[in-house]
Amino acid sequence: MFERNKRVPDFWVSNKRTFMHIRGLKALLPLSLLFMMCCAEAAAVAASDKLVNLFETEQYQATIEEADRVLETDPANSEVLNMKALAVSVLGDDRTAIRLVTQALEAAKENGQASTVQQANYWNNLGYFNERQRNLDIALGYYEKALKMRLTVLGADDLQLAESYNNIGTVQSKLGQYEEGFKNLRKNIAMRKRLLGEHDASVAVSLNNLGAAYNTQGNHQAALPLYQQALDIDMALHGPQHPKVAIRWNNLGDAYLGLGQYDKAEAFLTKALNSDRATFGENHPKVMLRYFNLARVYEAERDTAKARDAYTKALQILRQVDPDDLAQIRYFEEKLRTLEG
Repeated sequence: MFERNKRVPDFWVSNKRTFMHIRGLKALLPLSLLFMMCCAEAAAVAASDKLVNLFETEQYQATIEEADRVLETDPANSEVLNMKALAVSVLGDDRTAIRLVTQALEAAKENGQASTVQQANYWNNLGYFNERQRNLDIALGYYEKALKMRLTVLGADDLQLAESYNNIGTVQSKLGQYEEGFKNLRKNIAMRKRLLGEHDASVAVSLNNLGAAYNTQGNHQAALPLYQQALDIDMALHGPQHPKVAIRWNNLGDAYLGLGQYDKAEAFLTKALNSDRATFGENHPKVMLRYFNLARVYEAERDTAKARDAYTKALQILRQVDPDDLAQIRYFEEKLRTLEG
């Protein structure tokens, strides 16, 4: 199974721009004046500096606690509701995140304090949370709504548009709408390269996502150079120990698996596994995914013992980190029964 890693960096950038404007910081984009004019259409509702700083420093539980403190006295603060949703989602509770962003949209509609840009961010985030819940048609509708809102108020060089193209293209590829998906994903890449340069970290993510779309289509040969380009950028930026590099190794391994080149697949997936075990420890969803992918390689090679061992490790981790994912647990259990037979 290949892996995307776009969302926390991408959707946080969009929200972060709004916070930076509210806090009076220097805007990130050349069209900052246009962005400030757009945000000025309504009285901007703000998240506190403390709340933003907690999220930026990845203190997600503390972000939630600070958001709750603010919401006790200001329950209709849409930005704080949105920030809490982001933190809750990072910690794995997308259902609660959906509820919180829905509340943010309702509050924005009632009090008129959130700008069009802010509301577009909420719709975008609602799309992301639904995508993670595999509600793909719903997610696509929300992403398209966010893009339409952004197009009404943002200039052609605003990276929030690139984010929308990325998100729409990703879901379209998951829905089998490949040609439309490829078109939107390439729009995202072209914008980012033009505005940020060929070697920006977000360009690596975007190349990865286009590769993932080709991989989903079954065109593993087309995915390989895109995954390799993403790996080259991230290796230069972060070095070999970074989790993003592990994602690239994982995806290259998955593409080679699809091509039936099992030795290469096993080599890349093993590198990803060892890297993530060193970074996150044994009991982590990423490590579970690495074991699962290696199990698929061993199964394809008809190495039953190794496949059974890898599936067992994946199942053990899943039962600890997400015991409510009964469908995935049953899948692993059935795999093990099949291999035992």
